[in-house]
Amino acid sequence: MRRPKWLNQAEEAIDERTGPQPGERKYAGRGQAYADERHFLRHEQQEETSQAWYGLGLLTDAQLKGGLVGIVLGALVGAVLFLPIGLIEWGDLGLGWRLGIAALCGALAGATASAVYLGGREPELEGETQDVDDRPSIGTTLRDPHTDARGR
Repeated sequence: MRRPKWLNQAEEAIDERTGPQPGERKYAGRGQAYADERHFLRHEQQEETSQAWYGLGLLTDAQLKGGLVGIVLGALVGAVLFLPIGLIEWGDLGLGWRLGIAALCGALAGATASAVYLGGREPELEGETQDVDDRPSIGTTLRDPHTDARGR
């Protein structure tokens, strides 16, 4: 089954605007000489770990930024989407309480979903999921030769 041309064009436009620049990995040591590739990768890994956030586990800078942005945006969107549920009668509960509870539930659901998504997506956008040869790291996309770099 052939995909519509407009869908391929939209996907390519999104890839161009959101994909990391080729060869750019966030923690790569630029201009430094290393004995071999193993030392280079070790240095890169140590740089990433030294800049990680240890609060709720080991999070890279991109994961933390994506997660925090996701919490804020998801909470706002979730609260707005769930707000109309408060218009439904819930026994003796007043309208204000119903709207507040509905908005709170929506904010919690939206914040969770968006934090998980953006916390995982932001490292990809910042090039943290690229191997030395500019291919996606193991486990980030499919390793099928019939797909592109993004696993499609």
